[in-house]
Amino acid sequence: MTRMAILQEVDKCMRCNGCVISCKRTWQMVNETIGVHRTAYDQRVAIKSQKNVDMGPFVRFSCWHCPDPPCVTACPLSALAKQENGAVSIDPTVCNPAVCNQECVAGCHRGGFPKIGVGSEQYPTAKAWKCTMCWGRAGDVATYVAADPTLTAKYGQPLPTRATTAQITACAERAHEPSCVFTCPAKAMRYEPEATVWAEVQAPANGYVSFAGGGGGSVIWASKKYFIAQPKADPLMEDHLSPMVSELLAGPFAKAAAAATLVAGGLLAIGAAKAKNASKTEGSVD
Repeated sequence: MTRMAILQEVDKCMRCNGCVISCKRTWQMVNETIGVHRTAYDQRVAIKSQKNVDMGPFVRFSCWHCPDPPCVTACPLSALAKQENGAVSIDPTVCNPAVCNQECVAGCHRGGFPKIGVGSEQYPTAKAWKCTMCWGRAGDVATYVAADPTLTAKYGQPLPTRATTAQITACAERAHEPSCVFTCPAKAMRYEPEATVWAEVQAPANGYVSFAGGGGGSVIWASKKYFIAQPKADPLMEDHLSPMVSELLAGPFAKAAAAATLVAGGLLAIGAAKAKNASKTEGSVD
């Protein structure tokens, strides 16, 4: 089985959110966090601007599909698994946050994924939700189903692909693509063998100036224009905490406090200088 990767060519992304909508429809996600541009139990992927101003470059926030995912080893129910094709999957028929301590959330050191909640119309109870690279519906599904006939009942029908017959012959994993990849109108996302992706982005002749690989995982970002900082799985830090701190440091209250501090510091310095001079002249004879 070929290890696959999702490559996001950041320069092509225009944040149309087609991938987000497609993911929600494919997995029948509920709509309880409408208008909130972050990952959640009902939104497995988000597209955000890497800069403070919302003008791009736009990067994908989702599970990194780590090579050694801590969420997998942390799950006491063995509901999560690192698949041979690179995907970190969740078995919704096994996952039951009600009988565990949500160790997968605490175990993830890449941004707090997975998210717990009643995220899909397919299951009436809370589950752990995150990007799974559409495991069970993308890839060489025929081979997967032959090994586990329950996959279709668990995850749904195989997804379409844009890969040609020749490409599928060369790599059977391209027979079905993750919904985000298939839907992207700008073709900013691709589903290809991980080795092929790394060879492409690292070759100087191809012009990529920056790339990141999610800690060696199966989601890769690349750009020919911008420096790409490896995005956290959850943009909460970037969206809320970091801007809040920046605003506090750069806002009018901070400036007023800084001015007051400077004034107070100046007065203290003047007072100290006067005291020093007084101590020098005290007791002197003219």
